[in-house]
Amino acid sequence: MRQEFTYNQIAHLNAALHEQRLPYRISFHDAETAVVEPLGFCACDGKEGMLKAAIEAFFEKEGMTVTFSDHCEIISPGCRTVSVAACQ
Repeated sequence: MRQEFTYNQIAHLNAALHEQRLPYRISFHDAETAVVEPLGFCACDGKEGMLKAAIEAFFEKEGMTVTFSDHCEIISPGCRTVSVAACQ
């Protein structure tokens, strides 16, 4: 079954990232894609692993598994991706 992102999920994910002091914003692109945006290049250095773990944990609680593309996108199940990439 294909799973899709909702605006609510992205809003709650952004709140969770803010609470964890991770300097990123997630933007809803469409029902299958969300884009990771760093809030500053220096502030994000070395935090890509923590970001990825936070995103995966958030969606795991939502009953979803996500992957990451080479273009700083979070992809919902059912979409092909190339690999996990750091967003810079």
